[in-house]
Amino acid sequence: MTGLVGTVALATSLPASAAEPDLPDDARVDAFDGSTLGADWTVVNPVPEALAVSGGALRLTSQPGDTYQDANSAKNVVLMDVPAGDFTVVTRLEAPVASVYQGAGLIAWQDMDNYVRSGLTFVGSLSPSGRAIENDVETGGVFSAAAFTDRPASTGETLRMQRTGDTIATSYWDGAAWQPAGSVTVDFPTTQVGLYALAAQNGAAHTAAFDYVALQTAEGADQVPDGPFTLAGPGDARYLVATDDGLALDDERPATTVALDATAVDGAEGTSPVTLAVDDRPVVVSDASRLSLGAAGDDATALRLTDAGGGKVWLRDSADPERYAGVRASDGALVLGPRDSATKLTITPATSADHEITVDLAGERTEMSDELYGIFYEDINYAADGGLYAELVRNRSFEFNHQDNGSFTGLTAWSAANRGGATATTQVVNDAGRLNATNRNYLNLTTTAAGAGVRNAGYNTGLFVEEGESYDFSVWARSATAQTVTVRVEDNAGTTAYATGQVAVDGSNAWKKYDVALTATGTTNAGRLALLSGAAGTLALDQVSLFPQDTWVGPVNGPSVLRKDLAEKIDALDPQFLRFPGGCVTNVGTFRTYEESGFTDRRRTYQWKETIGPVEERATNWNFWGYNQSYGIGYLEYFLFAEDLGATPLPVVSVGANGCGSTIPEMKDPAQIQRWVDDTVDLIEFANGDVTTEWGAVRAGLGHPEPFGLKYIGLGNEENTKTFEANFPAFRDAIAAAYPDIQIISNSGPDDTGQRFDELWEFNREQDVDLVDEHYYNDPQWFLENDERYDSYDREGPHVFLGEYASRGNTFANALAEASFMTGLERNSDVVRLASYAPLLANESYVQWSPDAIWFDNDESWGSVNYYVQQLFSANAGDEVVPSTHSGPAPADATLDGGVFLSTWNTAAQYDNVRVTDNASGDVLFADDFESGASQWEPQTGTWAAQDGAYVQSATNVTDARSIVAGAYAKDWSSYTLELDARKTSGAEGFLVGFAAGGPNDYYWWNLGGWNNTRQALQRASGGSANEVKAVENHSIEVGQPYHVKVVVEGSTIELYLDGELQMSYEQPSTKSLYQVVTRDDDTGDVVVKVVNPTATAARTQVHVEGAEGIASEATVTEMVGAPSDTNTKADPERVVPVERTLTGVGEEFSYEFPAHSITFVRLHASDAAPELDLAVEASPRCLAGKAYVAVRATNGEDVPVSVTLSTPFGQKAFAGVAPGKSAYQSFTARATSAPAAVATATGTATLDGEQVTSTVDVAYDALDCG
Repeated sequence: MTGLVGTVALATSLPASAAEPDLPDDARVDAFDGSTLGADWTVVNPVPEALAVSGGALRLTSQPGDTYQDANSAKNVVLMDVPAGDFTVVTRLEAPVASVYQGAGLIAWQDMDNYVRSGLTFVGSLSPSGRAIENDVETGGVFSAAAFTDRPASTGETLRMQRTGDTIATSYWDGAAWQPAGSVTVDFPTTQVGLYALAAQNGAAHTAAFDYVALQTAEGADQVPDGPFTLAGPGDARYLVATDDGLALDDERPATTVALDATAVDGAEGTSPVTLAVDDRPVVVSDASRLSLGAAGDDATALRLTDAGGGKVWLRDSADPERYAGVRASDGALVLGPRDSATKLTITPATSADHEITVDLAGERTEMSDELYGIFYEDINYAADGGLYAELVRNRSFEFNHQDNGSFTGLTAWSAANRGGATATTQVVNDAGRLNATNRNYLNLTTTAAGAGVRNAGYNTGLFVEEGESYDFSVWARSATAQTVTVRVEDNAGTTAYATGQVAVDGSNAWKKYDVALTATGTTNAGRLALLSGAAGTLALDQVSLFPQDTWVGPVNGPSVLRKDLAEKIDALDPQFLRFPGGCVTNVGTFRTYEESGFTDRRRTYQWKETIGPVEERATNWNFWGYNQSYGIGYLEYFLFAEDLGATPLPVVSVGANGCGSTIPEMKDPAQIQRWVDDTVDLIEFANGDVTTEWGAVRAGLGHPEPFGLKYIGLGNEENTKTFEANFPAFRDAIAAAYPDIQIISNSGPDDTGQRFDELWEFNREQDVDLVDEHYYNDPQWFLENDERYDSYDREGPHVFLGEYASRGNTFANALAEASFMTGLERNSDVVRLASYAPLLANESYVQWSPDAIWFDNDESWGSVNYYVQQLFSANAGDEVVPSTHSGPAPADATLDGGVFLSTWNTAAQYDNVRVTDNASGDVLFADDFESGASQWEPQTGTWAAQDGAYVQSATNVTDARSIVAGAYAKDWSSYTLELDARKTSGAEGFLVGFAAGGPNDYYWWNLGGWNNTRQALQRASGGSANEVKAVENHSIEVGQPYHVKVVVEGSTIELYLDGELQMSYEQPSTKSLYQVVTRDDDTGDVVVKVVNPTATAARTQVHVEGAEGIASEATVTEMVGAPSDTNTKADPERVVPVERTLTGVGEEFSYEFPAHSITFVRLHASDAAPELDLAVEASPRCLAGKAYVAVRATNGEDVPVSVTLSTPFGQKAFAGVAPGKSAYQSFTARATSAPAAVATATGTATLDGEQVTSTVDVAYDALDCG
C-alpha cells in the first residue's frame, strides 16, 4: 500500500538525482512505491483501468473530458485534502504530449468550477514550440488561461505549486533553480491538491507517469461554528444520531436533526477549543472514550474541531490532542483514539424554522394529466450507437465520414491485425461492388496469408463481454477464395481471447450474411473484435456486428435491440410518453432523401422512411451532434420501445424551418414541402393504419400488424424562423383532414420568454393546435423563482408540452431546483399536460451536452440525482391536485445588489462618464470620466485602455470582453442608478452593461445590439451563463453614434433607459422557503404531500389535513436528502437516491421536520378501508354450434349469502342469496359467430358485521371467432 508518510528526505525516499530540487521542509512524500493509491487520496470521476500504481510511479492514461467551465467531465483527478491556508506541492512527471490540449500536471481546487491547473500541455499555436507549461485558473465556472511558458521538446517536468495568501504560483525546475511559470490571484479556498492528465481535444490519449508527490501544508486551524450545526460522516453512515449510549454515525436519518451548539473555551496558545451541547445536554467523553450526552448541568469535555482539509474537520480531545474521534465499526459509535483510526467529519449548519401546511380534502380538486411525466429520447451524447442500441461494434459498415466529424474516416475504430508473419492491408471502397445502394462503403481486407485480419475497438475502452454470456456475431462478406474466418474478442495486445468462433465464407464472391454465436470465457471491458482471414487474398466485409443475446426483453414485443441496463433504467421511470427522435437531430439538415441526392448528401434532416427495414439497407447519416448515426434504432424500434414501456409514442418531424442555430437553407420549394407533408401523413398511417393500407401493410411486413395507437405528433423542434409559420399550416391542415383525432403539437422556439416566444404562442393559438412545446435550460435560481410560471396561463388556450428542461447541472442543488419547479407543474397539470427532462442519456466518453439523466460507459450505468427526482415524481404522480396552502418564513429577499462592469461581444466600443448614484440619498457611489486614466477598473478579458478621456475596448474577436469596477463583485450597492455614455466603433454587435454583479457568473447585463446587432435583451447569470429574461426585437446599435445608457435598480425592480426612453422594466421573482403540492391517487385513495426544501434550514412543519374521512396512523415517507454539491457518479452511483421509511403518529394533525436540502413525499393512507367481498370471477368465451358465447361464473368465498349480478355486453343476470361456497353462473350468447374482447362484471351485495357491503369485480376476456 502506498501512502503519504512522514517527513522524508528526498535522498532516502526517491531516486537520487543531482538535477532534482530539494523538497520543502516537513513535506509529506508519496513515492508511489506500492501497488495501489493510499487512503489519503481520492479520485474524482474514476476510470480504474486508466490508473495504475506500478514501478514506483502513478500512471494515468488520459481520458476524454475536461475541467473547463461547465464541462466538468475530467476523469481520474487524483486529490488529497489540504487545510485552508498556504501550501507547497511538488511533483516530477514524464508525460510526452503531441496532440492539442493533451496535458498533465498539478491542480489545486475547491471544486470543478474553482481551481488552478498547471501542467505540461500541447497548446499548438498558443506557444512557439507548441509545448508549454499551461497555467489556468477558473473561478465560479469562468475559465482563464493565465500563462503559457514555452518548453520546446519537453517530455517531462518537475513542477511546484505554492499558495501564499490569495496567490497561487507555479514554477518548474530547470536543473538548477525554480523558474516562474505563472501566478494567479484567487478568492476561493483550496481544499484539495493533486494530479491530472487530460486527453487531447480529439480524444487522443497519452500516459503521464508521476514519480512522487511532496506536500507541505500549514497546520489546520481550529473551527468554532457559529450557530447550530451537525456533523456528517463519510459514505453511507453520514447522519449524526444520539442514542442512550452516546453519539454515533448512522445510515438512517434521524427524525429530527441532532443539532450541536459550540461554546468557545480557553485553551493552549494557537488552539480554539470548544464545548458542545445538544439542547441542555453537554457532550462528554465517557470512561470508554466514547462521545456521549451528559445530564443537564454536567461539565462538558473541551474538544477541538480542526481543519482536516477537503472541507472536513477532525474532532479531537483538547486536553490530549493526539486522541481523535473515529467511528467504531460494530455500531457506528464515535470514540476517541489514535489518528490512524480517526474519521474526517463535515460541519453542516442545523438551523430550523417553523412552517405550516394545510391540506383541504373537501376543497375543489384539479384533475391531473394522466400522461404528465414521460421521456424525451434524442441521439445525443452517443445515446443510440454506443448507448441504448446494444451493438458493440463501432462503425460497423465503414460509413463513417469526415462530413460526420472532421476526425472520422471509413476506418475509424478499425485497424489492421498482423499475425504470425502474415500482414493485412485495409481499404474502404465505394464502388459498384458494394452490398447495396444505401450502404455505400465496404472494406477490402487483403492478407498475405491466413491469420492476418482487422480489428474493431468498439466504444469507450473497448468491447464489454462477460464470462458465460453469449453474443451473436454476423457479417456480410464475399471472397473469391473459400476460407474459414476466425472471430475473436481479445485484449488490446491480441494475446488473450475472451470469446472465439468461426464462419465459413464460400468462394462464390457473392455477398452473403454469415453468423455465429460466441460464448465469453472471460470478462473484459477493453476487448477488441478481431476478424482473422483463413487464406491469403482479398475478403470484402460489411455490416460487421456483435450483439449481446442478453438484451432488454419488452413485455409486449419480447427481445429487443436495446442495451438491457439502460432500457431497465428508462423503464423504471414509468414514462407515460416517449418523445423521439429529437431534438436538434430531428430538424437540422437538408431535405432531400439519400437517393434524391445521388447518395452523396450526408447532412440530411431526419426522415423516418430511411430508418425502417433491414439495418444493412438503412441509409447512414450525419448526426447534428457531431458524429454518425446508423439508424439501428429507427422508427419501428421507437414505436416498439414505446409499446413495451406502456408509453404513448410522440414522434416529432420537421416542417422545413431552421432551429438549433442552423444556417442550412430552409425548405421553400412547394413540391418539396408537399413531399414532406405526404411523408408526415404516411407516418401516421404507418403507426395507425390497418394492414390494408399502404403503410399499415409495411408495418405488418416488419412484423407488427397491430396499430401502435399514435395520438400525438410534433411539428417542428425549436423551429423559430418565419419559414416555420409559412410551412406549418400545410402540415397541420393535411393531418387534420386525414386524421382529425391526432393531436398536433407545435413549438415555441428555444426560449422561455421574449418577443419571438410570444409571437409563436399567438400563431399557435391562431392555428388551433392542441399543445405547444416549450423548451428551456436555465440556472437553478430560475427554476426556484418560477414555480408559479403556469399559474396564469390561459386554461382555454393550447395546453403546454414541456418537452425539454433542465437546470444546467447534475448536483443535488440542481435536482432540488427542478423538484421545486415540478411542484408547480403538478399544480398546473390541467395546463401542462406533458413534461420531459432532457437529455435522457450520456455516454461519459462522448459528451456533447450536460447535464443528463442517465450516465453510462460500455459496461456500467448510473442515474443522476436528477434522474431519481424524475422517477420519484413519476411514480407518485396522482390523479387529482388537492388544494393546499403553506405558511412559513417570508420569501427570500430578492433585493438586487452588487457592483457594475462594462463589456462587449466581438465589438469595439468606448465608454465615458460612468456614474453610480444611490437612489435614496443621491450620494455618488462611483464616478469616472477617464480623464486621469482607468485606475479604478480591472480588465478581465479584451483589450482595454483609457484614451482621449474615454475607456476603450478595441478587440473585435473577444466574446465578453469585460472590465469591472475595482472590487465590483464585493460591492453591496443596492437601489442605485447607473448612467454612462457609449459609442460603438466597430464590430458585430453593441454594448454589454453589467450591474448587480456579485461574481463572474452572478450578474445582470443589458445586451444592446446582441444577436448580430438585431435585438436588445436583459439577461441574467446565476451560477452559469447569461439567460434572457426580457427582450426587445428589431433593435440595433449604429457605429459612431453616441448613446446614453441608464439602468435604475430599485429593490428587485430594474428599469432600462436608452437616450431617455424606457426600453424595458423587470421585477426579479422571489424564491420560497418551502415548495409543496398535494395530490390524490384514485386507485389507492392515498393523499401524497410533496415537499421540497431547497434551503439550508430544516422546516419544522405542522401539517393539518382538513375534510378527511380518516387518516391512517402510519404513513409512507420517501425522501431524498443530501448536500447541495452531492452528485451520483460511477464510483458512488447512489450517493443520493430516494429512501423509503414508515412514519408513525400520523393523523389529521401531525408534525414533521423536512430536512434542509431535501425532497420528501409523505403518503397518507386512508384509515379503515371499506371491506371487499370475496368473489372469485371467471369469464370464458366459447363456441357452441357455430355461435359465440361468454360464460361467466362468480363463486362466493364469504361465509354468508351474497346476491350477485353478472353483466356482459350481451346482457345481465341477477342471482339472489348465493350460498357460501356456491356459484352464480350464466352463459351469454353474442347472437353472432364472433365476439370481440371485452369485460365481464360481477357485482355482489351482502351484510357483513351488520353493514351492507357491495363489491364489483371486472374480468377481461379475449376475442373469439367461431366462423
